[in-house]
Amino acid sequence: RARPVPRTCLGHPARRFRKLACRAESEGVESEAVTPSSPELSALTSGLVRSCSSAGPADPVSVSSLWDAQDPSKRHVVVCLSHFGDLTSWEYAQKLRDSLEAIDSKADGVSVIGLGTVEAGRKFAELLNFPTTNLYAVNDVELYVRLGFSEGAFPDQNLNEYVRLLPMLAGIESPGTLQEVIRGYVGDRDAKQIFDRSPFDVLGKGYQRPFELATLRLSNMIGILPNWGELVPNSDLICQQGGTLVFQGSSLVHLQKDTGILKYASIDDLLAFLESS
Repeated sequence: RARPVPRTCLGHPARRFRKLACRAESEGVESEAVTPSSPELSALTSGLVRSCSSAGPADPVSVSSLWDAQDPSKRHVVVCLSHFGDLTSWEYAQKLRDSLEAIDSKADGVSVIGLGTVEAGRKFAELLNFPTTNLYAVNDVELYVRLGFSEGAFPDQNLNEYVRLLPMLAGIESPGTLQEVIRGYVGDRDAKQIFDRSPFDVLGKGYQRPFELATLRLSNMIGILPNWGELVPNSDLICQQGGTLVFQGSSLVHLQKDTGILKYASIDDLLAFLESS
């Protein structure tokens, strides 16, 4: 069950939702009417995002307009990243980038949404060599809250976002984070190797070697920290987690919710579902 929306950063939920509907009408958002068949599709129908593509329009669009939700034969993947300066979103985006061709071959499209401004999204794409064609930005957490994604630690308390983030780094209201950090150092025989050719090869091949994932995360941190101001212009977003959804027309057929920092959706599980359905 989604927690109440914190008034400190969003205002009263009912007023915010009414404002969202009015904003969509006043800004001329055009989309074919979709009859929501799930709470998630209802949230995406009213949720507005902006394209990060330099060739795309800057005007907001409804998320459900990004695919033909009226056609039950169309299958679409919607990836909701955390904020553009998060180690979680960087790591997930790197796996997603390398799997886009495989996902595209099994679905009719992929839309990737990140928390932050369009400019932050473009910087994120530049640093990660991530395609902007289907990359979108939303600069508040309302859509994610309506989707029922984790809001992180103590969302109902009037606390600074960085104060809320600290216990999450220790695994408080961020289940699995500490175990995931440790896994980065000790390795994982059940996970794929990360680097094709590297000094880690002396430890063998075909699995995630000790310190291999930790090295990737250190590299990502080195990319994030000097660009923090551009990637995270809005600190209200830093505790919000994301998730991954698959729609068959207007029906939600697959959902993975990120449970905490570094605990993002499984690309392997997503591909396995797409292959089996």
